[in-house]
Amino acid sequence: METPDSAWLFALETAFADIRDTPDLLRATAPLADLAARFHDLMSFGLHMQLVADPATRQALESVRDTIRSLRNAAAVKLEQGPRTDELEGLRESLDDYLWQIEQEVLVNADRTLRLMPPALARDAASRDRHFLAWGTEMVLQSIDKLEVRGRDSAGVAVAFVLPKGRDPELGLSADQKSQLCDRCSIGNADTRQVLVRKLPDGRTACRFLYKVAQLVGQLGDNGAALREFITNDELLWSMAEGLGTLNIIAHTRWASNGIISVPNCHPVDGLVEGDMSTGLEKTMFVLNGDVDNYRTLVEESVISKGAHIPAVISTDAKILPVLFHLGVEDTGSAEERFRSVLKRCEGSLAVVMQNLSDFDSQFLAQKGSGQSFYIGRINDGWLVASEAYGMAARARSSYPVAVHKLGGVSVVLKDTDPDGAVPVARYLDNGEPVTLAEEKIEIFSRDIFRGEYTHYIEKEIHEASNSVRNTLHGKYLKKKSAVEFLPEGFGRGPALVERVRDASRPLKRIICVGQGTAAVAAMAVARLLRRTLAPLCSTGGLAIESYTGSELIGFMGDESMEDVFLIPVSQSGTTTDTNRVVDLCRDRGAWVNCIVNRRNSPLVQKSDSHIYTSNGRDVEMAVASTKAFYSQIAAGKLLSLWLADILSTMDGKTIHKEIEALEGLPDKIDKVLENKDAIGEVAKKYAPVHRYWALVGNGANCIAAQEVRIKLSELCYKSIPCDVTEDKKHIDLSTEPLTLVMASDLPEMVVTDTVKETTIFKAHNGSPIVFCAEDEDRFDRVAEATIKVPRAGGGLDFVLETVAGHWWGVCAAKAIDGHAEPFRAARVLLGEMIEDATRFDRGTLLVALNKCVERIASGATDSALPARVAASLANYMLWLVNQSEAICVSEARLADILIILNKAIEEMTRPIDTIRHQAKTVTVGISRPQG
Repeated sequence: METPDSAWLFALETAFADIRDTPDLLRATAPLADLAARFHDLMSFGLHMQLVADPATRQALESVRDTIRSLRNAAAVKLEQGPRTDELEGLRESLDDYLWQIEQEVLVNADRTLRLMPPALARDAASRDRHFLAWGTEMVLQSIDKLEVRGRDSAGVAVAFVLPKGRDPELGLSADQKSQLCDRCSIGNADTRQVLVRKLPDGRTACRFLYKVAQLVGQLGDNGAALREFITNDELLWSMAEGLGTLNIIAHTRWASNGIISVPNCHPVDGLVEGDMSTGLEKTMFVLNGDVDNYRTLVEESVISKGAHIPAVISTDAKILPVLFHLGVEDTGSAEERFRSVLKRCEGSLAVVMQNLSDFDSQFLAQKGSGQSFYIGRINDGWLVASEAYGMAARARSSYPVAVHKLGGVSVVLKDTDPDGAVPVARYLDNGEPVTLAEEKIEIFSRDIFRGEYTHYIEKEIHEASNSVRNTLHGKYLKKKSAVEFLPEGFGRGPALVERVRDASRPLKRIICVGQGTAAVAAMAVARLLRRTLAPLCSTGGLAIESYTGSELIGFMGDESMEDVFLIPVSQSGTTTDTNRVVDLCRDRGAWVNCIVNRRNSPLVQKSDSHIYTSNGRDVEMAVASTKAFYSQIAAGKLLSLWLADILSTMDGKTIHKEIEALEGLPDKIDKVLENKDAIGEVAKKYAPVHRYWALVGNGANCIAAQEVRIKLSELCYKSIPCDVTEDKKHIDLSTEPLTLVMASDLPEMVVTDTVKETTIFKAHNGSPIVFCAEDEDRFDRVAEATIKVPRAGGGLDFVLETVAGHWWGVCAAKAIDGHAEPFRAARVLLGEMIEDATRFDRGTLLVALNKCVERIASGATDSALPARVAASLANYMLWLVNQSEAICVSEARLADILIILNKAIEEMTRPIDTIRHQAKTVTVGISRPQG
């Protein structure tokens, strides 16, 4: 508990002050590197306590922050003025990172941590033990906050600490507090506010406080707020923790795939069962990601066969894990071996963590199967573990990923006594042999995943799209009167690209654009924009411009030389396997590779001869469905097309200037589309839930918008959606009478009339066409079910704006479909209460709740998502229950059957927005110790 040396902070304050007003911004690189080297000290409990207790320390850190902000602003101005360089861009990015890190993750976090404590303790800097409790708990809760995007119907945290030998946790308690402790120690089923106190063999005392919350319908952040309120107001916790020496915390945020959503089913879960069993099973807790596929078999073999049973209120498959640890495997005397034996008996894809009070100084991790993983990070004060690297991005700069699919998976034991610099050791579950875990750098900072005021990450990404496009253009050209001067130095290896394009001895004859998924659609758009600017060469046959998905090009490219090929791979991450493979093959055959990519220094950049970064080269998207990267890829492709037109003299300076102005106007036009988001949302809310079949159509450049919107609708709304050329749709599947989104904002006059006719045909065949068209176009108004108007962009970019509108329509459609699951969720809550407490069962009340579900089905509002078999199952159950006696008892009411039906209905209708089905559960755990 000694105060660490913070001389490094004051030295950094001086170093940054010396360069605050320097015209040579790259001088900031050295002190910034020194700060990065001190990352773990910056994020340590020791510095946190100095900020709390010593005003001079806080003043020094605030001074560093203010200087970094000044340098960041200067770098931003210089980048906008150009030319842009990788060095300056990288410096600005690092300044942004550490400005955020100091401001939000250190200074604001210090205040946030103090708010977790009772006010009197927060003001007492001498109570370092309780400050450490607050600091460690808040760290884990913040990780949960970041990870709950993948699942948030419930969350739980088990805060355990150990007191030194001879310290009695009850000694300072009042009579009322002792009575409260007695009551809370008797709470069963690992329910919220349960307390466990156990003497350890070495004389120390272990205490565990459990907090849980379950919310069927909640917003991001609700669970964390509820858990913090429990902890702050828990006087027992803060009283009994006096003198603590070590923290061992596990926490979990859940998207239920087994069992009802309830506090008892919330993880962590303990090993207590009902029946004539010995005590001690309650001291072991597990959290689980994934599913125990042979759960029922294990219950039969290891619980029921011993005359015990799982409590009726608990139906999560995670429950079997701590039970097996005590009842289902041989007690060899080694907790690690027993833990490993538990995992060997389980089938499925799993990631689990065990907290066992008999082995308080350790946490036990295991992973098996292909669908789950862990990331282990080392910090100054111990270990931090999360199921995603971004769960620890605020606290660590590297991690050890655990995702081993051989020999049954692996286990890892982390100990409080592990020395500084220790590397976690994994062992195969099958044979116990060690596995080397490779350390990987965490590329992002927590600023990259800050959601801000938005309910969902994809809403944030769409609203940030305009700035991403602006950043893509910065520092790459200068406008001079009616001309444009491109700055090769502003592009990655731009001068080399110019030299290759102008090499008359090896003229380029083919430009090939490739990508996968959304990036493949962007590649299609880039190819179209290149044909526009390089038209004179294309019309004479001197240049062919093509686009493919990477996998198609790999499979059918042949063996010919590619010395005359200019390859443009498009990628958001720079790690897409198919895209990177095609780059390797094409470059080996002589192609010049110029990638469009978001991630600086990614594998794709390293494989390429030149590159263009979208945005600033690290524009992280947390939304599962990528959106802003698409717009930025289009902007980069448009910019590249104009630069090549300038190099090859296929457009005159005045025309290029006009096209650049259209491109510069695109961000404001994107913002203008979003000003109409409420109206777009109303159209989605009205039509999306009531149509089972959907379709996308477009012609010309509108095909690009149609293809991209189709991808987002599929990801957000879980729909399999055809995408066809507008004029071809009537020859394909009008018999499905679909809801058809017609992309029609970018049409020459001669095609508008034909598209109006096609829309009329769609509606005449009982379809519901919704047309996305230009704001000055009114000919669709009288033939479509609804029209969504967008501005004209010019420069061949009109299709981008209907894509923005289509993306927002998709978000609103997913929310509308999800919203109609509300009566089913309400019925499941009621049913859960009746299952937990049989005295609450009431046949009439249940029928009323179920009838509300039937009424929603009858209204047509579930047609988009709910299968007929689920609706029929619900109706059959209700028919059966109506014909039963009003006095039917709970044991005869087949509540398990209707629970299965409601679970299936909710599963079919739920649209999480921020995740994709089957990728929805996460866990974060932490073990740490105070400096001293």
